[in-house]
Amino acid sequence: MARAQLDTAASRTLDEMQSLRVVVQEGTGYDLLISAVAIADRSSVARLDRAREIRAKAARIDNGDLRRSIERIGREPFISLMGFVHATAKEPSAKGAIAALRKADPRELVLAAVGYRRRAMVAVTPAEVIEAAVDGDRQAITKFRRTSFPELRYWQVSLAYLLGTDHREVRDEVARALARWQETGFGELEQEIEATQAQSARTARDLLSTMELGAVLDRIVPNLNFASEIEQSLVVLAPSALVGPSFALTDYGPTLVIAYPAAREETTASLDRLARYGEAFGDPIRLRALRELRSGPLSGSELARRLGVPRTSLQHHLGVLVSAGLVTLSVDDARWGRLELRPDGIREVGRLLESWVLEKGGEGESPP
Repeated sequence: MARAQLDTAASRTLDEMQSLRVVVQEGTGYDLLISAVAIADRSSVARLDRAREIRAKAARIDNGDLRRSIERIGREPFISLMGFVHATAKEPSAKGAIAALRKADPRELVLAAVGYRRRAMVAVTPAEVIEAAVDGDRQAITKFRRTSFPELRYWQVSLAYLLGTDHREVRDEVARALARWQETGFGELEQEIEATQAQSARTARDLLSTMELGAVLDRIVPNLNFASEIEQSLVVLAPSALVGPSFALTDYGPTLVIAYPAAREETTASLDRLARYGEAFGDPIRLRALRELRSGPLSGSELARRLGVPRTSLQHHLGVLVSAGLVTLSVDDARWGRLELRPDGIREVGRLLESWVLEKGGEGESPP
């Protein structure tokens, strides 16, 4: 279950805890970047409800050239750029995000894209190594790639492009690809996205007016296990019409941006939850992973060792389990990426299934 808690390891003081600001900020720029993640990563169809639709739409543009351009950049840089856009755009609309990227200092954009300002990245590769690699030092590039999640092929492909291409060329391709996508595909969805974001933002603001951040996150992102960190001063909650049923997050220095799934119509949400549960239980590796997590939280690498499967093979399964709400993912520095069984999700399966199948009601009605 998601919860805000004192970071005892860092001994955060009461005044520091109270200085953490939380804002709700809707903006189609965030969903523009999330849609780029879906286009860049074909495995997103297992995690994001609308990924298949988005990828199909992008594939029809410019004979597939647009999708190939976005795939060349890769999924993780677009996630990192959510924080960059928050920090640099005058407004986080799609057009505002594109304008900020076009005007960005090329080197700063590449630093952001490779995770220079993300604690999870700096935790495995020193910041000075990342900076030297971005500046072209070959030894630093080798060390960066060797230490930064070498088992994740998609990330290594992104690093090869970002570190082997002129900074200005990277910036121009990122801005050009997103602008082309906004003009020819994403723009058709933008009005719907704005309305969905606005409604969900109002709900989140109402919750924050009476509840602590941890309790709010329990409501809007139950598969996220959150602990505030001593370096953080701002949490940005960005409702997303495209990220559901999962979430996306990135930090940019002291700012943490959490894109959470905007609420949808209850009937559709209930049916989708049941379908997600069915998918989650439909593979022996995922069932074994759930059983292993009974004993307590594990990292992805630890879980892979226990199951006797490669970490890269397990990643897809973990995404399905987290998206279904059966497993939570920790995002604090001390336990970044730790996975924990969510018993409430397991219990909900039976209740939803019994309610939907056995209780009387008109066709199309959602379970209570």
